[in-house]
Amino acid sequence: MHGHESEFGRRSQGWHHSEQWRMNFGQRGWIRPTVLRVLESGPKNGIEIMDSIQEMSRGWWRPSPGSIYPLLEQLTNENIVKKNTSGKYELTASYRKEAGPLNDTDDIITKLEGSVSYLEELAQSDGKEFSEYKTRIQKVVQRLSKLK
Repeated sequence: MHGHESEFGRRSQGWHHSEQWRMNFGQRGWIRPTVLRVLESGPKNGIEIMDSIQEMSRGWWRPSPGSIYPLLEQLTNENIVKKNTSGKYELTASYRKEAGPLNDTDDIITKLEGSVSYLEELAQSDGKEFSEYKTRIQKVVQRLSKLK
């Protein structure tokens, strides 16, 4: 399985109760890939998309109509989704062909790379703030090194 099933399945079986996950789930930047994952399973209207995201987050986060509908309009303008005759949004065939299966691992690594870039700049510009996190960063480094 790919897409939302693997990522959200892992979370629901593991650490979904953590406060950190709750904060991350609703963070800016998560809504677009989450909506695409929801639509990967089939056409949905805006309310069904909001319901699906709320269900995936175990009720911790429900995006507002003010975040979903402008995004759907943007995705429509980008030819990523289209509104079908029943009024539901679905991924376009051209997007499905170009994007292939959605890949959570790729998304996570891209975000991780961006976070590392931020930490590198922080270390160069403000050593004091950065030094407060050295122990936690070292623990993350150790965990990541085990994945090699």
